[in-house]
Amino acid sequence: MTHFYFRRRKQILKRLMVTSVLFIFIFFSYALFRFVAFRLFHFDVSSNDLMVLFVAVFLLSFAYKPIDYLTLLLFKEVLFKSHVADHSVLTQLGRSLFTVLDQTTLANLIVNTFGEALHMKVVSVLVRDPSKLVYRMASAFGLKPSAWRGVELNASCLLIEILRTHRAPLERERVVPSFSWQEANQLRHDFEQLHASCVVPLMVQDELIGSVNLLPQGAVKVFTPQEIRSFFEFAREAAIAFGNAALFDELRESNEELMKIQSQFVRSAQHSAITHLATGIAHEIHNPLTIISGKAQVLLLKRDKIAFDAQVEEVLKTIVKQTKRAADITRKLIMFSQSHKSAKELIDFETVINDTIALLSYQVSLDQIQVVKRFEQPIPKWFGNMSELREAFLNLFLNAVQAIDTKGIIEVVVRYRETDQVIELRVSDSGPGIPESDLVQVFHPFFTTRHGASGLGLFVTQQIIHGYQGSIRAESESGRGATFIVELPVSEKTFPLGKVNDLGSTTTQFGPGHMEDDRGHSGVTENLAKLGEGSGSFRPLTPSPAQFLRSCGFP
Repeated sequence: MTHFYFRRRKQILKRLMVTSVLFIFIFFSYALFRFVAFRLFHFDVSSNDLMVLFVAVFLLSFAYKPIDYLTLLLFKEVLFKSHVADHSVLTQLGRSLFTVLDQTTLANLIVNTFGEALHMKVVSVLVRDPSKLVYRMASAFGLKPSAWRGVELNASCLLIEILRTHRAPLERERVVPSFSWQEANQLRHDFEQLHASCVVPLMVQDELIGSVNLLPQGAVKVFTPQEIRSFFEFAREAAIAFGNAALFDELRESNEELMKIQSQFVRSAQHSAITHLATGIAHEIHNPLTIISGKAQVLLLKRDKIAFDAQVEEVLKTIVKQTKRAADITRKLIMFSQSHKSAKELIDFETVINDTIALLSYQVSLDQIQVVKRFEQPIPKWFGNMSELREAFLNLFLNAVQAIDTKGIIEVVVRYRETDQVIELRVSDSGPGIPESDLVQVFHPFFTTRHGASGLGLFVTQQIIHGYQGSIRAESESGRGATFIVELPVSEKTFPLGKVNDLGSTTTQFGPGHMEDDRGHSGVTENLAKLGEGSGSFRPLTPSPAQFLRSCGFP
């Protein structure tokens, strides 16, 4: 109703102005016409009433439209410029917001429109973060990203409490003087933190979900009542849009959680099937393979006493090699048919990583692969089974080596994320990467893209990590290598290492064929050779690291 009366007054004022301008224009034009007629033609126009009427009508019909247009332009561009523009732009913006379901996109749209179309100096949008019980700044116009990113207001701060109870726009110059000096100082600090002189709340069903914060151009930091009313009407529509976006985010998160649970259920079913399958394989295949391999090795040991044909000897070696490979597959499957009863201990991640990488020193030297390790200290000790952890890490490192083939870089990063209470291991390679279609399958049993591989290495690693309530995922872009990220939660039995590196992190780089850990130890190729000594007999259930490497095709 107020808007109707205001519009009616503008129409009356416009008509009065047009009439006044027309009267003045006709009066002076008639006076000029009379003066010219009398001076040049000695004719008195005023003596002829019909002539006077004709001149007046002619001037009126000629001048009405231009004067009316100029008066309308004067109203739009001068007298009522700000209010008319605000109302028009905000109405269009409010209608377009309902088609957007992302809070960040909504915030960007609002701040850019206010800043560019309404010529605000600074505009920002504050959005509630339910997970942290704070209101964070989602976007801003007129500020550097470093100035507004990370800006948060606690849900219990004075400005938020006033917005929640007042439910109307707050102007700093009008609100601050009504409080005591302590509260006034706190309010000034909150307004300065938002870089605003006016804060418009976004309310949904009596609940504050955010605010639009404005700072106009010029020295005057206040808005007219009409502008405040226009902002408040817009905020009602914007609040509904933000509420819809929040509901959409909750629905999306619930859907993702449901998909995660379904995926875990599918993995659990696969694991159960593999367990039953492994039990049968252990009894039906594993023991005969051991006997076959043992007999073939016995015959090879007697080749000096018995004159074997060269072809027969080659066949026996092939039998030993292939039975070892098959037995390794059954050993990995058997691992999941047995409960994890192995002893656990406090493990130093740095030592485990260094020792595991040392097992591959010979292979990386042949393939001219650089290995870069970085330990971001301090890394707490971790409570688990050493052999399981070594096998999981060895599978990851072997996967990286095989992905590169020759001449590449492997980067291993270990760090402790104290806020999340997890130890993170990243293994990156400079290989060809993993196609997007294969990323979801790399941890599936028997999935492989390499000829002659079993496809169980990453599956085994995943099951070991999941056994400690950890997580593992793969990230890759085709042609730019792959990164495997392992996150292991730190249990209550862990404690920080006693000594922290003075530099805060340790970086070691290996050139082709050179392996060196952070303590300067080298020559691990000799240690690897020693691990292989005395491994003449075949023990598939508990192979040594050297046997495991040989069974995977390494010398």
